[in-house]
Amino acid sequence: MSHAEQASEVSEQHGLTVRQYLMIGAALTVITIIELAVSYSDLGSAMVPILLALSAVKFVVVVAYFMHLRFDSALFTRMFVGSFLLALAILVALVSLFWADSHTLPLK
Repeated sequence: MSHAEQASEVSEQHGLTVRQYLMIGAALTVITIIELAVSYSDLGSAMVPILLALSAVKFVVVVAYFMHLRFDSALFTRMFVGSFLLALAILVALVSLFWADSHTLPLK
């Protein structure tokens, strides 16, 4: 079996064609360009939430398509989403904890 036939067989198994993979890659590239533009702009305190949101979108796309989670069992998707939400809750709790500490310190 040739390499092209193997690639075709894999894309048929997962429901994506080479064109669709290229489109996903192009979308990820555009998001990265937007992230770079945001990081070099002067958006003040809005920059970090924007970058976190863009990074989260890229993360979900990579996991869903390139790690084939979108095409696996729904159990794996639920396990991933549950773990992701737990990690997100821990991150928010830690940020809010340290944010409060950093704003209550006395000025020297």
